[in-house]
Amino acid sequence: MQLSDTCPQAVLDAIPAAALVVDTERRVVLMNKTADKLIALPRPAVLGQRLPGLIAGLDWLDPALAAGTLLAGKESVLAVGSGNVEVLVDVTPLPAPGNPGGALVVLRDTGDTRESVRRFEQLESLAGIGEIAAGAIHEIRNPLTSISGFIQLIKSRAARQTDQTLLDYCTLIADEIGHINGILSDFLTLAKSQGGKFAAIDIRQLIRDVQGLMYGEAVLSRIAIIPRLPAEPLMICGNGDKIKEVLINLFRNAFHAMPDGGPVTVAATAAAGTVQITVADTGSGMSPPVMAEIFKPFYTTKETGTGLGLAIVQRIVFARGGHIRIDDNPAGGAVIRVLIPREYKQEE
Repeated sequence: MQLSDTCPQAVLDAIPAAALVVDTERRVVLMNKTADKLIALPRPAVLGQRLPGLIAGLDWLDPALAAGTLLAGKESVLAVGSGNVEVLVDVTPLPAPGNPGGALVVLRDTGDTRESVRRFEQLESLAGIGEIAAGAIHEIRNPLTSISGFIQLIKSRAARQTDQTLLDYCTLIADEIGHINGILSDFLTLAKSQGGKFAAIDIRQLIRDVQGLMYGEAVLSRIAIIPRLPAEPLMICGNGDKIKEVLINLFRNAFHAMPDGGPVTVAATAAAGTVQITVADTGSGMSPPVMAEIFKPFYTTKETGTGLGLAIVQRIVFARGGHIRIDDNPAGGAVIRVLIPREYKQEE
């Protein structure tokens, strides 16, 4: 029996970390796709090489394998490519007839682990805010609806009596009630499940639809929306309403960053298994402290903002298994990049 018989390639590829099988001489006999990316060398150049000599930082592997003991979560810094990578190393002996020193070596990038923990904490925080909000919103909206009704009656009477001062007051109150309702709607969005009906979506068409919805607001703000979309369909399987909500919030965020108007560029491109959407404004940009806080609920740099728009965007994107980040725009302003997996994920 060979070591390759004890750990089939399909099993290795299913491991969500860099996994390599070594024989009694610590030579690599099998490796998975994640290991290909981590080591950044052609697989033929890796197979047959001694792992401790191939990757600097694994000198301790020889005595550990010789002892034949299981190791879990050993912290190591590996020299890979042109830099260093912090990993947790798991070593599982794979004894086979004639190969008592073979083992499965799994390298888990601690950066990926920290990112997963950070995402979970952010989603948990947003979900908690949503649950609290959902319980209170209905109790708030009931009296708010009554107040709004009475304001309309008073406004009608003021119009009949041509009382312009009272009409102005009623308009101001109605506007503030609308503002409150907008905040409550944002809270409800945080409270809602991120599931829903999934279907085939052409991202290009969705962007065109949102561009049409935002046209009036763009004209009033002296903003030109410039689409840069591929000629061919850019399909994903997802919840169109949720992705549309992401796009609307990204457009509005760009508009608010440009009080003097200007161009906003929206682009969509295909990547490996994902679609990337970018929205680039030409405003004043964001300082590093603002970039670090911008996705937190209630954080806003606008006088009238609720600080929930980008928090909602992040929750939807993360729940979809995607990524979102903000960079400086070389032309001035900021660029928000959203990567969404094309495939449907059942847990959503």
